[in-house]
Amino acid sequence: MVNVIKQLVSQEVVNQRSYGKGNKIQYITPHQTGNMGIGANAQMHANLQSNLNSRQASWHYQVDDRIAIQSFEDDVMCWAAGDGRGPGNTASIHIEMCINADGDYEQTINNGAALVKMLMDKYGLDRSRIKQHHDWSGKNCPAQLRAGYKGITWEDFLNKVDGVQVEENFGSPQPSPTQPKPVQSGNSIVDYLNAQGIDSSFKNRAKLAKQYGMNNYQGTAVQNIALLEKIKKGVSKKPSTKANLNVDGKWGKSTTRALQKALGTPVDGIISNQPKNSVTNAFYDGTIHFAIGKQGSNVIIALQRLIGANPDGLMGPHTIRALQIYLGTVVDGVLSRPSLVVKEMQRRLNAGTFVK
Repeated sequence: MVNVIKQLVSQEVVNQRSYGKGNKIQYITPHQTGNMGIGANAQMHANLQSNLNSRQASWHYQVDDRIAIQSFEDDVMCWAAGDGRGPGNTASIHIEMCINADGDYEQTINNGAALVKMLMDKYGLDRSRIKQHHDWSGKNCPAQLRAGYKGITWEDFLNKVDGVQVEENFGSPQPSPTQPKPVQSGNSIVDYLNAQGIDSSFKNRAKLAKQYGMNNYQGTAVQNIALLEKIKKGVSKKPSTKANLNVDGKWGKSTTRALQKALGTPVDGIISNQPKNSVTNAFYDGTIHFAIGKQGSNVIIALQRLIGANPDGLMGPHTIRALQIYLGTVVDGVLSRPSLVVKEMQRRLNAGTFVK
């Protein structure tokens, strides 16, 4: 059984990244994300969709080794098959299985099979209705299953689907954020955070531990119930930090100011304390305003902590890669001019969703 959580995108995203409602639901199409970056899990991909994916693409569910998250209602015609208004996009439910390096690949495949089985039973579909992305447009997807990565082939995946026993409560709706799920003595903190709609990834648990002094986040929720309620309250009352940036992919002073405001550091539009001869500076061709020094920048340290990079305060390739993973763009450790990752950052700063 896999825990299925609903994080449905806004109507604006539905309008801009799908053909709308009308999916005939005659097929199930499992995909694989192609992103092996650390942290590229189901939550990251769900957030990518919630914040209007910069790519002209969408899918219904994303699955990792812990959870499945639904982004679009089943009856929406998502852009996932590459066949325009063909049956891949207009008559199939699409599932992206994550291949992040810090996840358990086999468990992700097991969870993907369980989700496929649940949907098959729900809509009365048989094994012949499970399709590959390759069947619709010729794309090599799901690439890892087609290649037999870690000894698991496409046929093995279909056999896993056949072997799933769906439990009665599989895929049952999650409790509303305004009606918290009761905490039982055996529940873990991860269970509690999931029930409240709070990111329970290790990175976010570490951030919450630092912010709220929750050192024993591997314990039970009951042992920390007062603290966890405080976390929930704090997360739900996060102040708005919406910006009004020109989404041009060029990181100038206005983008730095918006980032500083979002991360709660002093706002001056300058990234301070960067080494004069740092190779990093060459990436920006003078776009970003730096101040020379060696100690590192407060805003970059805050950014690094948010995205899981080494908090040294220096805007180097490791930070750029972590930012690209965090925002779901191409991961190459380089900022071009204009830059896709800067565009995505500007979009989220404008929407007030950069800090999750």
